[in-house]
Order: sequence, then structure tokens, then C-alpha cells
Amino acid sequence: MRRIPLVVACSLLSFTATALPAQQRVPITKAKVSAVLTAFLVDSGVRTQGLPWTTGSGLPIRWSTKAPVPTTDPGLIKQGITQHREGRFLGTLGDSVALWMELRLRGTAMGLTGMSIALDSMEVTGPRGKGGFFLTREMIEQALKNDGLAFQPLKCKRETEGASYGNLVDAVKAPGKTASGLWWEWHSESQKLMVSLSLLYRKAEMAQVECYAG
Repeated sequence: MRRIPLVVACSLLSFTATALPAQQRVPITKAKVSAVLTAFLVDSGVRTQGLPWTTGSGLPIRWSTKAPVPTTDPGLIKQGITQHREGRFLGTLGDSVALWMELRLRGTAMGLTGMSIALDSMEVTGPRGKGGFFLTREMIEQALKNDGLAFQPLKCKRETEGASYGNLVDAVKAPGKTASGLWWEWHSESQKLMVSLSLLYRKAEMAQVECYAG
């Protein structure tokens, strides 16, 4: 599998990742990654202490539980996070590229305190397994911009974070929504790049993100 320059790869966004679990080889509703992120942004002009756990109920998420469950991770509990919920969805970037992604919510009985989307595979295969390529973080960002999301750098620099490991914090804004912190995190294990995008609703969470480039 080869890496393809951004300009060329973006033109290949008509390909669809086809490696689906056997039990899910039925027509599946896809969701734009931009739409999932937007759903978890607070509406403009609305004051809230936390979005409700029903946020995103209209999205085609395959939840692992019917409702949020108690958190057992001591580290999360120490941060005041008492509940979480996880699911999967077939997320699209660009015209029709689709990859299975993990959606993870965390919070308290009062509502959400954070959400994240994780891509554990960046490999996109073409028709009949030919012409595939690997997505990059930059391609994901461009696809989200094409869908109307705007990013303003807040912490760490795109120019200095590494290709294999890195962190960025942006302010992400969508039409009709209040801007929120967005933490990009990527790392490579066994030459396999993994990327996650996390909405940070509190400034204290942004302060905890460390730049790899110092």
C-alpha cells in the first residue's frame, strides 16, 4: 500500500472502505464525520452545563449499551467523570469514503463533559481492492473544512508536530453552533497511523494537552 500526495488522494475520495464485519454486511446508514461533530456542539446562544445524553440520538450510531453506564476507570473518576457510553458508526469524509469509527462519550448524571471519535484504521480500499490509499490527518481536516467547519489554532503547531506522533488543539466552529475546543491526537504503532478527534468543553482540559514538539 502506498502513500498518495494530498492533492491526488483528495481526488480519490469516491472510493469506499469495504472491510466491514461479517454481521454488518447489510445496508448501513452512513454519517458524515462533520455532522457527528456538529451534533455535539452547543447551539449558539444557549447556556448549558452539559449536553444531555440524548444528544446525537438521530445519528446512525450502533451503541454498545442502551444507555450510559457507570465508569470504573479510576483516572476518569478522579476527573469527576462517572458515566460513559460507546458506539460505532460508518463515518464518511469527502464524497463517499467510509470508515468504521468509534464514538466515545463521557460525563456525569447531569450530562456530557466530552466526546471523541477514533479512527483505528486509515486505510481506504478502492473497488475490488485496487487503487487504495491511506488517509492522513490533513485530509481529514480538509474534508471537514469542505463541509463547512472552521478551525482556529489554539495550542501546538501544525508545522512542528511530528508525522507519527502529535497533538493539536483548535477551536472548531460550525454554523449555528458555539465554538468548542477540538483536540487532534495521532500516533503510529507498527507503522499504523491512528487518529482521534475529541471535543473539549472545558478550558482546563485544553491545558492538559501537551505538544510533542514542546
